[in-house]
Amino acid sequence: MDPTEASQQPAQPENNQIVAFCLLVVCGGVLAKLYLDLHLAGSVASMALVAFAVLGRPFFRFREFFLLSLAVALTLTAIATRPDVVPLVAGALDRAAFLAAFMILLALLRDGAVTSPSVLAVGRYLTRQPPGRRYAALQTGGHFLGVILNFGCLSLLGPLIQRGVRASNEETGGANPDRVKPDNKMPDNAMNARVAAIREQRQITALSRGFSWIVAWSPTTISQAFVPLVLVGVQPLRMAAMGAGITLIFFLAGWLEDRVRGRRIRAELSELGQLPVPNPLPFPKTGFLRFGLVCAVLAAFSTAVVIWSGSAIVPALMLTAPLVTVVWIWLQNRTLEGGWQATLKRGQEIVTRSIPNSSPEALTLSVAGYSGIMAAGLTDAEALAAWIGLDAIPPLAIYLATTAIVPLASNFAIPAMLVVTFLGSLFSALPQLNLDPTLLGFSLIIGWGLNLVGSPFSATSLVLARVTGIPGTTLSWRWNGLYSLISFGISAIFLAVLTSL
Repeated sequence: MDPTEASQQPAQPENNQIVAFCLLVVCGGVLAKLYLDLHLAGSVASMALVAFAVLGRPFFRFREFFLLSLAVALTLTAIATRPDVVPLVAGALDRAAFLAAFMILLALLRDGAVTSPSVLAVGRYLTRQPPGRRYAALQTGGHFLGVILNFGCLSLLGPLIQRGVRASNEETGGANPDRVKPDNKMPDNAMNARVAAIREQRQITALSRGFSWIVAWSPTTISQAFVPLVLVGVQPLRMAAMGAGITLIFFLAGWLEDRVRGRRIRAELSELGQLPVPNPLPFPKTGFLRFGLVCAVLAAFSTAVVIWSGSAIVPALMLTAPLVTVVWIWLQNRTLEGGWQATLKRGQEIVTRSIPNSSPEALTLSVAGYSGIMAAGLTDAEALAAWIGLDAIPPLAIYLATTAIVPLASNFAIPAMLVVTFLGSLFSALPQLNLDPTLLGFSLIIGWGLNLVGSPFSATSLVLARVTGIPGTTLSWRWNGLYSLISFGISAIFLAVLTSL
């Protein structure tokens, strides 16, 4: 659902400027409210978001229309049943505008990355590693590239992996000089195709796993931005620290699972021979240094904004990401004749094409957030808690159930954002349960990560399915099903330890 459908949409020139204007007003209004304390600007941002939802229809697909219909139904229900409908709707719209602004502003970093030779060099290097290092390189590289590029990381590395697999297959012209049994019944071409398919699966699996767990800790992800907003009392730094810790365990588990699978595959192919190992590319020192510099500058600017304004890290990133993107694009064009003109032209393309064509991702997340808040507001939390018997359920069981509900709902095409928003708002209305808000938020975020890895309707699966042509059910259920179960087991142990402390 989420971010990929933006790129699936064809441009609509007659609506580009209108949609771009609405989204820029949303972003400007949210930033003005955050940093200038102008509540009127927040109201303007909310109205611009509603205008975008109406005027941006040519960019939307079935999923966006379904979510909009759900939001309208919830709003009409609130008007009919709630005397405090105005503050409820206003609060939900305010959070929705924040979500839309976050997605638009952070996505600008992706626009700087798509034209960066350094990012391309890093991506090529990661996908051409020898077998012993390939999984770890793609898992780690996909993770840290995803921190800056977000879903652009998948769009970059997914096709590079497939190109690398094809190139290594073509290096031998379809013949396999390492065959040890010339009388084997499997032809060279068939065996080469089988090994190429195995390589593709293992590399894309490493990429999807590594990328998906950025939600556990990275402040550039929507999960870290939104969970503290909908769940009262969350300590963001503590939650991110726990997320970083469990991510390391997930990485180790994924690597071990891949090694076990690799040994089994090698045993099966031992009598058929092996394809030659692809020639690794030289280490792109300059590319890594330049990309690292972008990350360092983003972190330094954001830290400076936090110190200057006293804001949290997520609003600081929303302010600094556009500035870093402008500088990044200018540095790419500075050696060209007319570098400033090229930079301005690129900026115009981002405003008039990139932002409008990315508008569905802003809509899906913001409307899912709005619907979750409205659904929670329409629910009698205390009555629901009494009916379920939450008072008698141990906190650990609630944390585990919360972690499981998010990916399970996603497998039925219910957006993770909607579920997280609903559960977060619902539990915030039940302080008598005496749950640790940070542990509860951590449970929601781990469920969000499990959704990205194990659901065919998650953003990770949808992006990779679009850029690679591999079905989402294959990417999630077939290739990551066992890993998802292992990850949930790790999460259960981790939560049990944290709850007992």
